[in-house]
Amino acid sequence: MYIINLLEIIFLFVLIFWFFFFIAQAYNIIFKGYAPFISTKKSVIKKIINNIELENNSVICELGCGRAGFSRFARKKFPNSKIIAYEYALLPFFLAKVQNWFKKSNLDIRKNDIFKVDLSKTDLVYCFLSVKMMKLLKDKFLKELKSGTQIVSYQFRLPEFEPIKVVIGDKTTEKIYFYKIK
Repeated sequence: MYIINLLEIIFLFVLIFWFFFFIAQAYNIIFKGYAPFISTKKSVIKKIINNIELENNSVICELGCGRAGFSRFARKKFPNSKIIAYEYALLPFFLAKVQNWFKKSNLDIRKNDIFKVDLSKTDLVYCFLSVKMMKLLKDKFLKELKSGTQIVSYQFRLPEFEPIKVVIGDKTTEKIYFYKIK
C-alpha cells in the first residue's frame, strides 16, 4: 500500500515537472523567440565536423547547446581545443552537465545568456537556433568576432551574411550554413 502511494506521488511529481517544462518552453519560444529544445542529429553533426577547417588548439563555442552534442563531437576531432557550450534553459543545461559527466567529455558547459558572453577569442561558433535569434546575433557577431572566425548555423541563415559554403543534410530541406568573418 505504501509503495503504491509513493509511486503515485513520484508519477505526479514527474507529470507536474514536465507540464511546467513545456509551459516554460512554449513561453520562451512564443514570447522570447528562443529556439525549441531540439538536438542536432548525429549524422548532421558529423557532416559539420567533416567540413570544419580549424587548428587543433582553437576556441570553439556552441551557442544554445541543448545537450551539447556538437561540442562532444568537436572534442573528439579537436582534442586540444578549448570548447565552451552555452545554454540558458535550465533543463537542457542540466541534461548537458549530466551527459558530460557520464561520458567524461570534459567540456566546459556554462549556463549563460548567449547575448552576454564574450566571443572575442572564439575561432568557431556553432548554433542551431531560430530565425529571430539569428537576426539578433548578427550585430553581436559583427561587433565581437575577430576576422577569420567561422560561424556554422544549422537550418537558419545569418541575415545579411553570405555563406562561404552550404552543405545539405540528410534531407534536401536540411541546410548547414558556413560563414567566415572578414
